[in-house]
Parts: sequence; structure tokens; C-alpha cells
Amino acid sequence: MAAFGLVAMAMVPGCNLTPPSPEELAEEDKASRVNQVMRVADTTRQGGDLKSAITLYRRAAEMRPDSPDPLIAIGETAGELGAFPIAIDAYRRAIELDAANSRSRRGYGKALIALNRPQQAAAQFEAAIRIEPTDYRSYNALGVALDLLGKHEDAQQRYIDGIEIAPDKSSLQNNLALSLALAGDFDEATRILQEIVADPMATPQHRQNLALVYGLAGRTKEARAIGLADLQKDEVESNLARYESLRALPARERTQAIFGNHAAGVPLPSDIESKAPDKKK
Repeated sequence: MAAFGLVAMAMVPGCNLTPPSPEELAEEDKASRVNQVMRVADTTRQGGDLKSAITLYRRAAEMRPDSPDPLIAIGETAGELGAFPIAIDAYRRAIELDAANSRSRRGYGKALIALNRPQQAAAQFEAAIRIEPTDYRSYNALGVALDLLGKHEDAQQRYIDGIEIAPDKSSLQNNLALSLALAGDFDEATRILQEIVADPMATPQHRQNLALVYGLAGRTKEARAIGLADLQKDEVESNLARYESLRALPARERTQAIFGNHAAGVPLPSDIESKAPDKKK
């Protein structure tokens, strides 16, 4: 016991007993209040009240004008709401505060894609890759932007780069297959999608992507069969008519019709960042 007491006494001079300054206490109190507002905003967003969530995130941004986090949250929530100009403004302000934030760069790029500005979007995704070169999501998003620009070979390489980083992410495989189909390589596109669809974790989205590629290839019988796995007959026939219309479009317009639907608030065929379960290897 005596030895313990000596050690304890020896440690006392090294302890920092300086009380926090009023400024430090005020900063800690502000940070606590901002975190509380952000938690309430997150809960509100998860509950589906996106407009109220944006209002709360804006309050947090006013309380901490030096932090990009509330602005990024505004951008993401506004994107979910389809309010892309609001999202773009928030992401720009976040980037002004922290230019090396890959999350804000990627979000900014997604909002630009939604407004049919793929060239500007590609620059943001490239910046995100420079900041965080091991994040597959930026490669996937850049691939979509390049496809929209008609640069299918470059897009396919970006998807492949992403697959090398995250081989279990089916969104990369899906978008690679769609890009190949848009470039006319239907055999490889269908091979990739058939492998995904054969997986027990395959979703209706995966199967309808395969139906789309069959339709673009003029394989109506196969497109109908896979479509009926998840859709009613009238829905399938409507899709088959759409595939026929897509085949008649010029290449750039066909790509825009498939990948560019996001501009109208419709998810991309495999979306930039798929919410579907990842393909298991």
C-alpha cells in the first residue's frame, strides 16, 4: 500500500489541473447544442420529413458556420427531396469550408448529374478520387458521368477500377453491364447481369436491368420472360415498348434516357450508389 501511495504522489505534479477557460466552456456548450440539433435533424430525416430536416440542418449550420457537416447534410437531404439547386448551393458552401472533403465533392457531383451537367459532375468525382482514391463510390459515380458524356470506354474503365477496390458491390457490376450494352457489347453485358441475377441475393432491380439489356439487344422473348419474374403482364408489355423506343434513339439520347432519368428524380438503372444488397462472391 505504501508503494502505491508513493507512485500516486509522484504523478500529481504531472497532472493538468488548469480549469477550462470561459471561452473553452462556451465552445463546448455550442458544440453540444449543435450535436443535439443534428441528432434531431437526422431523426426527422429518417422519419421522412425532409423539409423539416433541412430547416434543422440550416439551424445547425448557422450555429456552426465553420463546419461543413450541416451543409453536407442539407445537400444530401435536398437531393432526396429533388431540390437539386438547394443541394448544389449547400455543397458549394461545404467545399469552400473544406475543399478536401470527398463526401461533399461526390454529393455535389450527384446533384450536377441530376441537373444534366455531367462534365462538371465528372470534375467533382475526379476530385473526390484524388482525395480518397480507395472509395469505390467515386469511381462508380465518375463512370456514370462519363457514360452520359458518351465516353463509354473511359466509363467502363472507371467501373473496373471500382470493382478492383470493391469486388462485392453489385452497383459497379450493373453499371458496367449497362455501359457495355450502350456501347453495343450485348454479349458481355448479358453475361455480367446473368451472373448477378443467378445470385440468391439478386433483387428485382437486377432482373429488370437484365430485361432492359435484352430489350436493347432486340431479344424480346428473353426480356419478357425475365420481366414477368417481378412485374404484371401489362407492365412488362409497357417496358417492352419502351425498350423498342430506346433502340430507335440516337446513341447519346439513348444514354441520357437510361442513365439520365435521375434528372427527373427517377433512380438510375443501378443508381450511382445502389441501395440494393451487394452481390456476394
